[in-house]
Amino acid sequence: MKLAFVFVGGQKEPWLEELTESYRKKLGYFCQTEIIRLKPSKQARASAEQKLLDETGELMRVIKKDDLLVVCDERGDSVDSKKFSQKLVKLFERGRPRVVVLIGGAFGFGAEIRERADWTWSLSPLTFNHHIAQAVVLEQTYRAFAIWKNLPYHNE
Repeated sequence: MKLAFVFVGGQKEPWLEELTESYRKKLGYFCQTEIIRLKPSKQARASAEQKLLDETGELMRVIKKDDLLVVCDERGDSVDSKKFSQKLVKLFERGRPRVVVLIGGAFGFGAEIRERADWTWSLSPLTFNHHIAQAVVLEQTYRAFAIWKNLPYHNE
């Protein structure tokens, strides 16, 4: 069982690097975990369509044919932590070699990624910058495993 996070965007922030490494280690107790960071397209913001095409191409190169793909997008399913845990467990039970969680660039995902997604997850109706979205995804994924394994982390 392998879990990969693919994040597009942003400059490195020391606090995010520290948080990412901390959660990568914590998640490593449950499964092999990798973090893949892709640089955003160098196209200007005014060239949003081309920027989206460039980033979609990069993402498609990272995604393998047999990956299970979770796309983080505000138009996805909104779930609480327990339901997210159940959904993640079901994805792992499908027996694919790798579950991949994607956070796209500033303009989201192209149609090719949306069509390829096995599940689209809304983190919130709010819009987050890339750093906050990455922190939320990592923490909620750890929480999901803790709920699954009945560890004393999640309180209700």
